[in-house]
This record gives sequence, C-alpha cells and structure tokens, in this order.
Amino acid sequence: MKKILITGGSGFIGTNLIFHLVKKNYKVFNIDKISKVSTPEKFKKKINKNYYFFKQNLLNESKLKKTIFKIKPDIILNLAAESHVDRSIDEPKFFIINNISSSLNLFKVLRGYYKYNKKIKIFHFSTDEVYGSNNNKIFSEKSIYNPSSPYAASKGSSDLVANSFFETYNLPMTIFHISNNYGPFQFIEKFIPKIITNYLNNKNIPIYGNGLNIREWLYVKDTCIAIEKAFKSNIKNERYNIGSGKRYKNIFLTKLIIRILKNKFKIKSKSKILYVKDRPGHDFRYAINSKKFYNKVNWKPKKTIVSGLEETISWYLDNKKWLRNSKKKYNGKRQGSV
Repeated sequence: MKKILITGGSGFIGTNLIFHLVKKNYKVFNIDKISKVSTPEKFKKKINKNYYFFKQNLLNESKLKKTIFKIKPDIILNLAAESHVDRSIDEPKFFIINNISSSLNLFKVLRGYYKYNKKIKIFHFSTDEVYGSNNNKIFSEKSIYNPSSPYAASKGSSDLVANSFFETYNLPMTIFHISNNYGPFQFIEKFIPKIITNYLNNKNIPIYGNGLNIREWLYVKDTCIAIEKAFKSNIKNERYNIGSGKRYKNIFLTKLIIRILKNKFKIKSKSKILYVKDRPGHDFRYAINSKKFYNKVNWKPKKTIVSGLEETISWYLDNKKWLRNSKKKYNGKRQGSV
C-alpha cells in the first residue's frame, strides 16, 4: 500500500484530496498546523483507518524531520500554504514567512530523506496567480512570473526554492500551477462560498470593482483526480499547468450561482449584488494552457461549471454543522481593502 504524505491536508484542496485518496486504498498522512480556515479533524470522522494526522508546523524543522522519517512516505504532496489574497494584503510578512520558509524547511528535510529513499516522488503545488494578469494571452509553463499580490509573490518564491533544490541537490521535484478551485470544504471567506452563504443568510453579495475580472475555475474533485493520475504517471522534474480552460467574469458567476439557488434549489433571498471598492493590485484575468498536463497524464476535467456549482451548493446545504463552525471563525468583515 502506497504511503502518501500531504502537507496542508486540512486546507480546502487537501481535505478533499484526503477523502479521495483513502477511498482508493492509499495510506494517507496529513501534516498541518491548523489555522482558523482549516477543516477540523472532527469533520474527517468518516475517513477510514488508513488516515493519520500530525498537528505540527513546517517551520519546526527538527520535528518535521522526525515525523517524515517515522512515516517513510512514498509520495509527498506539498499543499501547505496561506492562500487568501485579501489576507496577504493585510499581512504580507505572515505570508512570506509561512509560504517560503515552510517550503524551504520541507525541502531541506526531504533532501536528507531522498538519500534514504531514492524512489520518492515530490509534488509542489503552486497557483496560476504567479504569472500575474493578462488580457488576451494564455500563460504556458514557460511564461515569466509577474505576481501582483504578496500571496502570489510568496508562492512564486517557494516555486523558485523548489526549483533550486532540484538543480542544486538533484531533489526530484514536480511543480503544479493550479487554477482557481471551488467545491466542498472551501472556507466561507472565499469568493464562491461567500456568494452562497450570503445569499442563504439574506446578506448583500459584495463584488469588487465592476465585476468584470475573469478567473479560470476548476472543480476540486476534478483536481483530486488529476493529482492521483499525476503521481501514478511517469511525469517528474517539470512544471505543469492544471486548469479547466473555462473562464468566467465574476459578475457572470455570481448571477449564475444566484440563478441556481433560485431555480434548482427553490431558495428565495433578500440578498442583492453590491459593487464595492476594488481590491488593490486586483489581477484582471487569469488564463493558463494545460495541454501539456492533459496530454501527459490523459486527464481532462469532467464537471461543467453548472454541474460543479450544483454539487457545491448541495454540499453547503447538507453540511450545516461545518457552516456553523466556519461562521464562528469568520465575521464577514472585508480584508485587504487598504
């Protein structure tokens, strides 16, 4: 049985990935420091005995080393990151320290572990936001980094650290740039969950600027399938974009979610769309070319934006305990307004 270590497995993508992998009969280990945006362990009770949790911070290098050599994983999936752009505007130093230094500590430990296990596969997860904004272009893996937010800058920096460990120490490293994800377990301060929860609570839905900013959206369960296919394939030591190729304006997506809530789920609300002052450094458009990954691992996303949103909304409606727990940790106050 393959042993998979996920760093940041209590985050949004990590939580979904754990549920996905244990069903496929992998032995899954999760190292996470647990922040207020994390999914608490009590919501993972449905996971079988092949799941193991270690509450610790990657900044503690000595403890991290002991844990990894105790687990002896076959595959490392580095998902650990502070990931909210608005928060990074308010607390840039916090993002720089956590996203860069934590990855550096992990790679230092894995350099030593690689001497013990030469067959180890290491995957470092990044974002399409490192490329910055574009109007008409589609970014490839060869595009230059041009981050606009402290979050994107910190992720781009951790990518460069990852690449340096491959070039200098021959540590095998595959880097994935993933587009915007949505789905179950996403914390309610993020764009799509906020639309859903504000609508359900009769609160106005804030839209930055004129709502014309464009994002490429990928359903998180499709992402989990892509990740599994990736580590089962022979790809290594390269960079890959992973996206849907489907891009939507923020205002279009907002109105689509409201329409689904009204028409499919028959839910009425007094909620209205409210245009607010734009975010500083707000990227206008993200668009990545994922053909390299599609062809290499024979994968393409299955969910349409409508079917993915319907499944997402259904999950939020069915998981009221998770919602109540999240609301205790988030008061709805805007961040990153400067």
